[in-house]
Amino acid sequence: MALFGGKTPAQLTLTDAIMTGFRMVTQVNFVIPILVIGVIVNAIVIAAILPIVIGVILPNSATDSTVLGGAIIAGIIGGVIGGIIGGLLLNLYGQVWATMASVGDGPTIQAAFARVGLRWMSILGAGLIVGFVLVGIIIVGGILAALLGPLGIVVLIVAAIAAIYLGARLSIAGWLAADGAAAMEAVQTSWTMTEGKLLLIIGWGLAFGIVFGIVGGIVGAILGIIPLVGPALAQTVSVAFGFGGGVTLYRKVKGS
Repeated sequence: MALFGGKTPAQLTLTDAIMTGFRMVTQVNFVIPILVIGVIVNAIVIAAILPIVIGVILPNSATDSTVLGGAIIAGIIGGVIGGIIGGLLLNLYGQVWATMASVGDGPTIQAAFARVGLRWMSILGAGLIVGFVLVGIIIVGGILAALLGPLGIVVLIVAAIAAIYLGARLSIAGWLAADGAAAMEAVQTSWTMTEGKLLLIIGWGLAFGIVFGIVGGIVGAILGIIPLVGPALAQTVSVAFGFGGGVTLYRKVKGS
C-alpha cells in the first residue's frame, strides 16, 4: 500500500489519485523501463521516417519515383509497427507494475516483467473484447445515422452515450486481468463491480484526465525540445500519472 501512502481502498479520494500519479514519477523501477521503451520507439520512428523526409526534401534525380514511393510506404509501415509494439509493451509493463505496487512495495523490474510474461495474453484479450464492443457500437451507430438522414444525429448521440456507459462499466477489465483474471472473466467482473459506481468512474476519470493533461502538456512542452530523449521523458511522466490515477480508481472500485 506504499503507493497510496498507507491508505486503504475505502479511504482513497480523488486527491489520492492525483498524488499517486506524482509518486509513480519517483518510482525508479517503473520509470526506467518506460523511459527505455519510449527512447527505443522514438529511435525506430525517426529511423523509419528520416529517409522519407530526406528523399522528399532533397530528391535525387537518379532515384526512381517507384523506389521512393516504396521507401515511403515501408517507412510508414515500420514506424507504425514500432509504435504499436512499443505502446503494447509500455501498457503491459505499466499496468502490471502499478497493480503489483498497489498492494505492496513496488516490484523490481525483473519481477514485473515476469508477471507480464504470465498475464499479457489476458490483458490484451480483455482489451480486445472491450475495444470490439465499443468500436462496434460506434460503427453500428454511424451506419444507422447515415441511413436515417436527419434523424441520424439522434442515433449518434445515443451511440455516444452508450459507448461512454459501456466504457465506464468495462473500464477496470484490463486491471482485473493484470491482477490475475482471465480475459472474459475480467470483462464480466468489471461489469459486476462497476454497478452503481458510474458517477465515481466518470467523475474521477474526467478530473484527473484534466489534471494529468495539463501536467503532461507543460512537461511535454519543456522536454520536447530535447532530441530523442526529451519526448520519451515527457511520455514517461504522462504515463506515470495515467497509471497512477488508473490504479487508484481501480483499487477504489474493487475495494481491495
